[in-house]
Amino acid sequence: MGNLILCHDRHAAHPYEISRIHCRIFTIEELCYYLCNNLYLIDYTIMNEPLCTWLEEEIGMKELAEQLRDLMRMRGSVENFVLTILKASKIYKESEMIRIQNVLEHLKNQKDVERKKYKGDNLLESGEIEEAIIVYQEILNQEKDESVDEKFYGKIYACLGAAYGRLFLYQEAAKMYDRATRSAKIRNY
Repeated sequence: MGNLILCHDRHAAHPYEISRIHCRIFTIEELCYYLCNNLYLIDYTIMNEPLCTWLEEEIGMKELAEQLRDLMRMRGSVENFVLTILKASKIYKESEMIRIQNVLEHLKNQKDVERKKYKGDNLLESGEIEEAIIVYQEILNQEKDESVDEKFYGKIYACLGAAYGRLFLYQEAAKMYDRATRSAKIRNY
């Protein structure tokens, strides 16, 4: 059975727009939902004065806005910035906050291509198979990132194989596993 979340009664007259994805947000709950469901996209661009101003003026969370401004002045981490917002919303249980903190810690030092793979892995794990396939294919269609481990792209092919297998597309799965194995063999020479 699902959980009931008691929402704040404040709804912004003017939404905050997350320019990176052109998403308009009207409530603190929507902001938290965006943050928690896009942890792999979180970067320094979320730490900005317009967000603080929006929280203060539109949502009425002056204390949170001041905490976030203090974090920015002290050059705090993006992870602490996000966690401060999530804690202030009082939506998430302690166990959920620990999980989110662990994910943020895991993502902290990853490259963009690794974050994308993490997104695909999470989509695959949660049963959103078609979306995971799209993410993995995007990675493979981009110019290769030479800074990642040599086995990285082989892992992408293996993940695609797993995704196709879950959709009972066994021929496509076999092709992806074959490419994953060939990728590993080529790199071993």
